[in-house]
Amino acid sequence: MAHGLGGRSDLPVPLWLALYAGAAAVLVSFAALVVLWTKPRLRGRQGGVPLPAAVTRAADSPVVRTAVRVLGVLALAGFLAVAWGGPASSADNPAPAWFYAWFWVGLVALSLVLGPVWRMANPLRTLASMVRSRANRPLPARIGYRPATAGMLAFLWLELAFPHSDAPRAVAVFVTVYALVHLVAGVVYGPAWFDRADTFEVYFGLVAALSPIGRRDDGRLVLRNPLDGLLTVDRARGLTPFVLVVLGSTAFDGLTRLPVWTDTTRELGGVASALLATAGLAAAIGLVSGAYAGAIRLTRPFLRRGTEPYREFAHSLVPIMVGYTVAHYFSFAAFEGQQGVLLATDPFGLGWDLFGTAGTAVDYTAVPVAVIAAVQIAGIVAGHVLGVVSAHDRALGVLRRDHVKAGQYPVLALMVGYTAVGIYLVSGA
Repeated sequence: MAHGLGGRSDLPVPLWLALYAGAAAVLVSFAALVVLWTKPRLRGRQGGVPLPAAVTRAADSPVVRTAVRVLGVLALAGFLAVAWGGPASSADNPAPAWFYAWFWVGLVALSLVLGPVWRMANPLRTLASMVRSRANRPLPARIGYRPATAGMLAFLWLELAFPHSDAPRAVAVFVTVYALVHLVAGVVYGPAWFDRADTFEVYFGLVAALSPIGRRDDGRLVLRNPLDGLLTVDRARGLTPFVLVVLGSTAFDGLTRLPVWTDTTRELGGVASALLATAGLAAAIGLVSGAYAGAIRLTRPFLRRGTEPYREFAHSLVPIMVGYTVAHYFSFAAFEGQQGVLLATDPFGLGWDLFGTAGTAVDYTAVPVAVIAAVQIAGIVAGHVLGVVSAHDRALGVLRRDHVKAGQYPVLALMVGYTAVGIYLVSGA
Protein backbone atom coordinates (compact mmCIF):
# COMPACT_ATOMS: atom_id res chain seq x y z
CA MET A 1 0.00 0.00 0.00
CA ALA A 2 3.03 2.32 -0.32
CA HIS A 3 2.27 5.62 -2.03
CA GLY A 4 4.21 6.80 -5.05
CA LEU A 5 7.56 5.53 -6.30
CA GLY A 6 10.82 6.28 -4.55
CA GLY A 7 14.38 6.72 -5.74
CA ARG A 8 16.21 9.64 -7.21
CA SER A 9 16.38 7.87 -10.57
CA ASP A 10 12.60 8.27 -10.84
CA LEU A 11 13.00 12.00 -11.45
CA PRO A 12 13.03 13.00 -15.13
CA VAL A 13 15.73 15.59 -14.27
CA PRO A 14 18.52 15.65 -11.66
CA LEU A 15 17.30 16.31 -8.13
CA TRP A 16 19.30 19.53 -7.79
CA LEU A 17 17.75 20.88 -10.97
CA ALA A 18 14.24 20.00 -9.80
CA LEU A 19 14.88 21.78 -6.49
CA TYR A 20 16.22 24.93 -8.14
CA ALA A 21 13.48 24.96 -10.75
CA GLY A 22 10.75 24.57 -8.13
CA ALA A 23 12.11 27.34 -5.92
CA ALA A 24 12.67 29.58 -8.95
CA ALA A 25 9.07 29.09 -10.10
CA VAL A 26 7.78 30.34 -6.76
CA LEU A 27 10.18 33.30 -6.63
CA VAL A 28 9.53 34.36 -10.22
CA SER A 29 5.79 34.14 -9.65
CA PHE A 30 6.07 36.41 -6.63
CA ALA A 31 8.23 38.92 -8.51
CA ALA A 32 5.69 39.07 -11.33
CA LEU A 33 2.83 39.49 -8.88
CA VAL A 34 4.51 42.42 -7.15
CA VAL A 35 4.80 44.24 -10.47
CA LEU A 36 1.58 43.24 -12.22
CA TRP A 37 -0.89 42.46 -9.40
CA THR A 38 -1.09 45.68 -7.40
CA LYS A 39 -4.65 45.48 -6.06
CA PRO A 40 -6.98 42.63 -5.02
CA ARG A 41 -8.50 40.96 -8.07
CA LEU A 42 -10.12 37.81 -6.78
CA ARG A 43 -13.89 38.18 -6.48
CA GLY A 44 -15.05 35.11 -4.57
CA ARG A 45 -18.73 34.39 -5.16
CA GLN A 46 -19.10 37.48 -7.34
CA GLY A 47 -16.86 36.19 -10.14
CA GLY A 48 -17.36 33.71 -12.94
CA VAL A 49 -19.07 33.27 -16.29
CA PRO A 50 -22.63 31.90 -15.89
CA LEU A 51 -23.27 28.43 -17.26
CA PRO A 52 -26.53 27.85 -19.14
CA ALA A 53 -29.53 28.00 -16.84
CA ALA A 54 -30.40 24.45 -17.88
CA VAL A 55 -27.16 23.21 -16.28
CA THR A 56 -28.06 24.81 -12.95
CA ARG A 57 -31.60 23.43 -13.13
CA ALA A 58 -30.29 19.93 -13.86
CA ALA A 59 -27.76 20.05 -11.02
CA ASP A 60 -30.43 21.24 -8.59
CA SER A 61 -33.10 18.85 -9.83
CA PRO A 62 -34.68 16.79 -7.03
CA VAL A 63 -34.35 13.73 -9.25
CA VAL A 64 -30.60 14.19 -9.69
CA ARG A 65 -30.00 14.99 -6.04
CA THR A 66 -32.07 12.05 -4.85
CA ALA A 67 -30.28 9.69 -7.24
CA VAL A 68 -26.87 10.86 -6.02
CA ARG A 69 -27.87 10.45 -2.38
CA VAL A 70 -29.27 6.97 -2.98
CA LEU A 71 -26.06 5.98 -4.76
CA GLY A 72 -24.06 7.27 -1.82
CA VAL A 73 -26.02 5.19 0.68
CA LEU A 74 -25.83 2.08 -1.51
CA ALA A 75 -22.08 2.57 -1.98
CA LEU A 76 -21.55 2.75 1.80
CA ALA A 77 -23.68 -0.34 2.39
CA GLY A 78 -21.87 -2.30 -0.33
CA PHE A 79 -18.48 -1.20 0.93
CA LEU A 80 -19.20 -2.25 4.51
CA ALA A 81 -20.62 -5.59 3.35
CA VAL A 82 -17.42 -6.37 1.45
CA ALA A 83 -15.09 -4.98 4.13
CA TRP A 84 -16.74 -7.09 6.84
CA GLY A 85 -17.79 -10.13 4.83
CA GLY A 86 -15.13 -10.45 2.16
CA PRO A 87 -11.71 -12.15 2.34
CA ALA A 88 -9.46 -11.17 5.25
CA SER A 89 -6.53 -10.18 3.03
CA SER A 90 -6.23 -7.03 0.91
CA ALA A 91 -4.75 -9.23 -1.81
CA ASP A 92 -8.24 -10.68 -2.30
CA ASN A 93 -10.59 -8.07 -0.79
CA PRO A 94 -11.16 -4.87 -2.80
CA ALA A 95 -12.42 -2.80 0.17
CA PRO A 96 -9.02 -1.29 1.14
CA ALA A 97 -8.36 -0.26 -2.46
CA TRP A 98 -11.85 1.22 -2.69
CA PHE A 99 -11.32 3.16 0.50
CA TYR A 100 -7.80 4.48 -0.01
CA ALA A 101 -7.54 4.74 -3.80
CA TRP A 102 -11.09 5.30 -5.01
CA PHE A 103 -12.48 7.31 -2.11
CA TRP A 104 -9.54 9.10 -0.46
CA VAL A 105 -7.73 9.91 -3.73
CA GLY A 106 -10.36 9.52 -6.44
CA LEU A 107 -12.75 11.99 -4.85
CA VAL A 108 -9.99 14.60 -4.89
CA ALA A 109 -9.95 14.47 -8.68
CA LEU A 110 -13.76 14.45 -8.86
CA SER A 111 -14.03 17.41 -6.49
CA LEU A 112 -11.47 19.40 -8.46
CA VAL A 113 -13.49 18.91 -11.62
CA LEU A 114 -17.10 19.11 -10.44
CA GLY A 115 -17.01 20.88 -7.08
CA PRO A 116 -18.45 19.70 -3.73
CA VAL A 117 -20.04 16.49 -4.99
CA TRP A 118 -19.33 14.64 -1.75
CA ARG A 119 -21.52 17.06 0.16
CA MET A 120 -24.46 15.89 -1.94
CA ALA A 121 -23.50 12.20 -1.97
CA ASN A 122 -22.40 11.93 1.67
CA PRO A 123 -24.44 8.95 2.94
CA LEU A 124 -24.01 9.98 6.57
CA ARG A 125 -25.62 13.34 5.89
CA THR A 126 -28.44 11.57 4.04
CA LEU A 127 -29.08 9.00 6.76
CA ALA A 128 -28.93 11.59 9.54
CA SER A 129 -31.51 13.70 7.72
CA MET A 130 -33.90 10.73 7.67
CA VAL A 131 -33.84 10.30 11.45
CA ARG A 132 -33.20 13.88 12.48
CA SER A 133 -34.98 15.02 15.63
CA ARG A 134 -37.43 17.89 15.40
CA ALA A 135 -35.31 20.34 17.37
CA ASN A 136 -31.60 20.12 16.57
CA ARG A 137 -29.19 21.59 19.03
CA PRO A 138 -27.19 24.53 17.68
CA LEU A 139 -23.59 23.62 16.97
CA PRO A 140 -21.42 25.71 19.34
CA ALA A 141 -19.29 28.16 17.36
CA ARG A 142 -16.28 27.48 19.59
CA ILE A 143 -16.09 23.92 18.25
CA GLY A 144 -15.03 25.16 14.83
CA TYR A 145 -13.26 22.49 12.80
CA ARG A 146 -11.84 20.63 15.81
CA PRO A 147 -13.93 17.43 15.37
CA ALA A 148 -12.93 17.30 11.70
CA THR A 149 -9.28 17.66 12.66
CA ALA A 150 -9.58 14.89 15.25
CA GLY A 151 -11.15 12.62 12.64
CA MET A 152 -8.39 13.44 10.17
CA LEU A 153 -5.73 12.55 12.72
CA ALA A 154 -7.45 9.22 13.35
CA PHE A 155 -7.65 8.45 9.64
CA LEU A 156 -4.04 9.45 9.00
CA TRP A 157 -2.84 7.30 11.89
CA LEU A 158 -4.71 4.34 10.41
CA GLU A 159 -3.28 4.98 6.96
CA LEU A 160 0.31 5.88 7.81
CA ALA A 161 1.14 4.50 11.27
CA PHE A 162 -0.98 1.41 11.87
CA PRO A 163 1.02 -1.67 10.73
CA HIS A 164 -2.02 -3.35 9.16
CA SER A 165 -3.62 -0.33 7.52
CA ASP A 166 -4.55 -2.38 4.46
CA ALA A 167 -6.36 -5.08 6.46
CA PRO A 168 -10.02 -5.17 5.36
CA ARG A 169 -11.26 -5.63 8.92
CA ALA A 170 -9.22 -2.66 10.17
CA VAL A 171 -10.74 -0.50 7.45
CA ALA A 172 -14.19 -1.88 8.28
CA VAL A 173 -13.80 -1.02 11.97
CA PHE A 174 -12.65 2.52 11.23
CA VAL A 175 -15.45 3.27 8.76
CA THR A 176 -18.11 1.70 10.98
CA VAL A 177 -17.05 3.63 14.09
CA TYR A 178 -16.65 6.83 12.07
CA ALA A 179 -20.13 6.41 10.56
CA LEU A 180 -21.81 5.76 13.91
CA VAL A 181 -20.17 8.77 15.59
CA HIS A 182 -21.17 11.14 12.82
CA LEU A 183 -24.64 9.72 12.42
CA VAL A 184 -25.39 10.31 16.11
CA ALA A 185 -23.86 13.79 16.04
CA GLY A 186 -25.67 14.58 12.80
CA VAL A 187 -28.99 13.66 14.35
CA VAL A 188 -28.27 15.84 17.39
CA TYR A 189 -26.83 18.91 15.66
CA GLY A 190 -28.34 18.68 12.19
CA PRO A 191 -26.69 19.61 8.86
CA ALA A 192 -24.35 22.10 10.55
CA TRP A 193 -22.43 19.17 12.01
CA PHE A 194 -21.42 17.89 8.58
CA ASP A 195 -20.45 21.36 7.36
CA ARG A 196 -17.81 21.75 10.06
CA ALA A 197 -17.19 18.43 11.80
CA ASP A 198 -17.34 15.65 9.19
CA THR A 199 -13.68 15.11 8.32
CA PHE A 200 -14.15 13.93 4.77
CA GLU A 201 -16.85 16.45 3.89
CA VAL A 202 -14.62 19.26 5.15
CA TYR A 203 -11.59 17.89 3.30
CA PHE A 204 -13.30 17.34 -0.04
CA GLY A 205 -15.08 20.67 0.36
CA LEU A 206 -11.71 22.43 0.62
CA VAL A 207 -10.48 20.60 -2.47
CA ALA A 208 -13.70 21.55 -4.29
CA ALA A 209 -12.99 25.22 -3.60
CA LEU A 210 -10.37 24.95 -6.36
CA SER A 211 -12.87 23.64 -8.89
CA PRO A 212 -13.47 25.84 -11.96
CA ILE A 213 -17.19 25.19 -11.41
CA GLY A 214 -18.77 27.18 -8.61
CA ARG A 215 -21.85 29.10 -7.53
CA ARG A 216 -22.50 32.78 -7.34
CA ASP A 217 -24.41 34.32 -4.46
CA ASP A 218 -27.61 34.01 -6.51
CA GLY A 219 -27.12 30.21 -6.79
CA ARG A 220 -26.21 30.21 -10.50
CA LEU A 221 -23.49 27.78 -11.55
CA VAL A 222 -20.53 29.54 -13.14
CA LEU A 223 -17.15 28.86 -14.69
CA ARG A 224 -14.71 30.74 -12.49
CA ASN A 225 -11.10 31.34 -11.69
CA PRO A 226 -10.35 28.48 -9.25
CA LEU A 227 -8.67 30.98 -6.92
CA ASP A 228 -12.00 32.79 -6.61
CA GLY A 229 -13.30 29.63 -5.01
CA LEU A 230 -10.69 29.86 -2.26
CA LEU A 231 -12.24 33.11 -1.07
CA THR A 232 -15.47 31.23 -0.39
CA VAL A 233 -13.74 29.00 2.18
CA ASP A 234 -15.11 29.50 5.67
CA ARG A 235 -12.03 30.50 7.67
CA ALA A 236 -13.56 29.62 11.02
CA ARG A 237 -11.65 28.56 14.12
CA GLY A 238 -9.62 25.43 13.53
CA LEU A 239 -9.40 25.51 9.73
CA THR A 240 -5.66 26.28 9.68
CA PRO A 241 -4.75 23.33 11.96
CA PHE A 242 -6.90 21.04 9.80
CA VAL A 243 -4.98 21.94 6.64
CA LEU A 244 -1.61 21.80 8.41
CA VAL A 245 -2.39 18.30 9.67
CA VAL A 246 -2.93 17.13 6.09
CA LEU A 247 0.24 18.89 4.92
CA GLY A 248 2.26 17.34 7.71
CA SER A 249 0.95 13.88 6.91
CA THR A 250 2.14 14.11 3.31
CA ALA A 251 5.56 15.21 4.55
CA PHE A 252 5.69 12.15 6.79
CA ASP A 253 4.52 9.95 3.92
CA GLY A 254 7.46 11.20 1.88
CA LEU A 255 9.82 10.63 4.80
CA THR A 256 8.81 6.97 5.05
CA ARG A 257 10.11 6.40 1.52
CA LEU A 258 13.61 7.67 2.29
CA PRO A 259 16.33 5.04 2.83
CA VAL A 260 17.04 6.33 6.33
CA TRP A 261 13.48 5.49 7.36
CA THR A 262 13.26 2.10 5.66
CA ASP A 263 16.65 1.06 7.08
CA THR A 264 15.56 2.09 10.58
CA THR A 265 12.21 0.32 10.55
CA ARG A 266 13.12 -2.84 8.62
CA GLU A 267 13.87 -4.94 11.71
CA LEU A 268 11.24 -3.45 14.04
CA GLY A 269 8.21 -5.38 15.23
CA GLY A 270 4.62 -4.27 14.73
CA VAL A 271 4.24 -2.39 18.01
CA ALA A 272 7.62 -0.66 17.83
CA SER A 273 7.03 0.26 14.20
CA ALA A 274 3.62 1.73 15.04
CA LEU A 275 5.04 3.76 17.93
CA LEU A 276 7.88 5.11 15.80
CA ALA A 277 5.50 5.94 12.95
CA THR A 278 3.14 7.68 15.36
CA ALA A 279 6.00 9.78 16.70
CA GLY A 280 7.21 10.52 13.18
CA LEU A 281 3.75 11.56 12.03
CA ALA A 282 3.34 13.85 15.05
CA ALA A 283 6.80 15.34 14.49
CA ALA A 284 6.15 15.98 10.78
CA ILE A 285 2.85 17.72 11.55
CA GLY A 286 4.55 19.72 14.29
CA LEU A 287 7.40 20.86 12.05
CA VAL A 288 5.13 21.88 9.19
CA SER A 289 2.81 23.70 11.58
CA GLY A 290 5.71 25.35 13.39
CA ALA A 291 7.13 26.67 10.12
CA TYR A 292 3.77 28.18 9.20
CA ALA A 293 3.30 29.68 12.66
CA GLY A 294 6.78 31.18 12.48
CA ALA A 295 6.13 32.77 9.11
CA ILE A 296 2.83 34.25 10.30
CA ARG A 297 4.47 35.56 13.47
CA LEU A 298 7.00 37.44 11.35
CA THR A 299 4.15 38.79 9.21
CA ARG A 300 2.06 40.09 12.14
CA PRO A 301 3.87 43.45 12.56
CA PHE A 302 2.95 44.37 8.99
CA LEU A 303 -0.77 43.58 9.28
CA ARG A 304 -3.51 46.13 9.68
CA ARG A 305 -5.19 46.38 13.06
CA GLY A 306 -8.01 43.95 13.68
CA THR A 307 -6.61 41.29 11.36
CA GLU A 308 -6.54 37.71 12.66
CA PRO A 309 -3.21 36.59 11.15
CA TYR A 310 -3.43 32.80 11.31
CA ARG A 311 -6.82 32.61 9.60
CA GLU A 312 -6.34 35.28 6.94
CA PHE A 313 -3.94 33.15 4.90
CA ALA A 314 -5.41 29.73 5.70
CA HIS A 315 -7.11 29.45 2.30
CA SER A 316 -3.77 29.94 0.53
CA LEU A 317 -2.60 26.63 2.03
CA VAL A 318 -5.34 24.70 0.22
CA PRO A 319 -3.61 24.64 -3.22
CA ILE A 320 -0.43 23.42 -1.49
CA MET A 321 -2.41 20.71 0.27
CA VAL A 322 -3.93 19.59 -3.03
CA GLY A 323 -0.55 19.75 -4.79
CA TYR A 324 1.04 17.50 -2.17
CA THR A 325 -1.91 15.12 -2.41
CA VAL A 326 -1.41 14.79 -6.16
CA ALA A 327 2.34 14.31 -5.72
CA HIS A 328 2.11 11.65 -3.04
CA TYR A 329 -0.91 9.68 -4.21
CA PHE A 330 -0.89 9.82 -8.02
CA SER A 331 0.96 6.57 -8.65
CA PHE A 332 -0.80 4.90 -5.73
CA ALA A 333 -4.18 5.74 -7.28
CA ALA A 334 -3.03 4.62 -10.73
CA PHE A 335 -1.96 1.16 -9.56
CA GLU A 336 -4.01 0.44 -6.44
CA GLY A 337 -7.06 1.80 -8.27
CA GLN A 338 -6.60 -0.99 -10.81
CA GLN A 339 -6.53 -3.48 -7.95
CA GLY A 340 -9.90 -2.21 -6.78
CA VAL A 341 -11.34 -2.85 -10.23
CA LEU A 342 -9.83 -6.31 -10.65
CA LEU A 343 -10.82 -7.59 -7.21
CA ALA A 344 -14.37 -6.31 -7.62
CA THR A 345 -15.04 -9.29 -9.87
CA ASP A 346 -15.15 -11.52 -6.75
CA PRO A 347 -15.61 -9.22 -3.75
CA PHE A 348 -16.64 -11.93 -1.26
CA GLY A 349 -14.10 -14.55 -2.31
CA LEU A 350 -16.78 -16.97 -3.50
CA GLY A 351 -15.18 -17.80 -6.84
CA TRP A 352 -17.26 -15.33 -8.82
CA ASP A 353 -16.04 -13.61 -11.98
CA LEU A 354 -18.60 -10.83 -12.37
CA PHE A 355 -16.54 -8.73 -14.77
CA GLY A 356 -14.35 -11.33 -16.41
CA THR A 357 -11.15 -10.06 -14.79
CA ALA A 358 -10.31 -13.05 -12.58
CA GLY A 359 -6.58 -13.77 -12.69
CA THR A 360 -5.73 -10.42 -14.30
CA ALA A 361 -2.75 -8.63 -12.74
CA VAL A 362 -2.19 -4.94 -12.17
CA ASP A 363 -0.40 -3.31 -15.10
CA TYR A 364 2.51 -1.45 -13.51
CA THR A 365 3.66 -0.23 -16.91
CA ALA A 366 0.41 1.64 -17.56
CA VAL A 367 1.94 4.89 -16.29
CA PRO A 368 5.66 5.40 -17.04
CA VAL A 369 7.92 6.27 -14.12
CA ALA A 370 8.96 9.54 -15.78
CA VAL A 371 5.30 10.59 -16.02
CA ILE A 372 4.77 9.82 -12.35
CA ALA A 373 7.79 11.90 -11.35
CA ALA A 374 6.78 14.78 -13.61
CA VAL A 375 3.27 14.80 -12.13
CA GLN A 376 4.74 14.75 -8.63
CA ILE A 377 6.95 17.78 -9.24
CA ALA A 378 4.29 19.63 -11.21
CA GLY A 379 1.74 19.07 -8.43
CA ILE A 380 4.04 20.50 -5.77
CA VAL A 381 5.22 23.48 -7.82
CA ALA A 382 1.75 24.34 -9.17
CA GLY A 383 0.26 24.09 -5.68
CA HIS A 384 2.82 26.51 -4.27
CA VAL A 385 2.52 28.95 -7.15
CA LEU A 386 -1.26 29.07 -6.72
CA GLY A 387 -0.73 29.45 -3.00
CA VAL A 388 1.58 32.42 -3.59
CA VAL A 389 -0.98 34.05 -5.89
CA SER A 390 -3.79 33.56 -3.40
CA ALA A 391 -1.70 34.77 -0.46
CA HIS A 392 -0.53 37.82 -2.44
CA ASP A 393 -4.08 38.82 -3.34
CA ARG A 394 -5.10 38.51 0.30
CA ALA A 395 -2.02 40.37 1.50
CA LEU A 396 -2.99 43.40 -0.57
CA GLY A 397 -6.13 43.64 1.54
CA VAL A 398 -4.73 43.00 5.03
CA LEU A 399 -1.16 44.36 5.01
CA ARG A 400 -0.43 47.99 5.76
CA ARG A 401 -0.09 49.92 2.52
CA ASP A 402 3.54 50.93 3.06
CA HIS A 403 4.62 47.37 3.92
CA VAL A 404 2.86 45.31 1.26
CA LYS A 405 6.05 43.92 -0.28
CA ALA A 406 8.15 43.38 2.86
CA GLY A 407 5.18 41.93 4.71
CA GLN A 408 4.99 39.05 2.24
CA TYR A 409 8.61 37.94 2.54
CA PRO A 410 8.07 35.55 5.49
CA VAL A 411 5.27 33.67 3.74
CA LEU A 412 7.27 33.66 0.51
CA ALA A 413 10.22 32.09 2.30
CA LEU A 414 7.84 29.52 3.76
CA MET A 415 6.52 28.65 0.29
CA VAL A 416 10.03 28.23 -1.10
CA GLY A 417 10.98 26.02 1.83
CA TYR A 418 7.86 23.89 1.50
CA THR A 419 8.53 23.49 -2.23
CA ALA A 420 12.14 22.36 -1.78
CA VAL A 421 11.30 19.92 1.01
CA GLY A 422 8.34 18.55 -0.92
CA ILE A 423 10.37 17.86 -4.06
CA TYR A 424 13.15 16.27 -2.02
CA LEU A 425 10.73 13.95 -0.23
CA VAL A 426 8.95 12.72 -3.36
CA SER A 427 12.35 12.04 -4.95
CA GLY A 428 13.02 9.33 -2.38
CA ALA A 429 16.68 10.38 -2.34
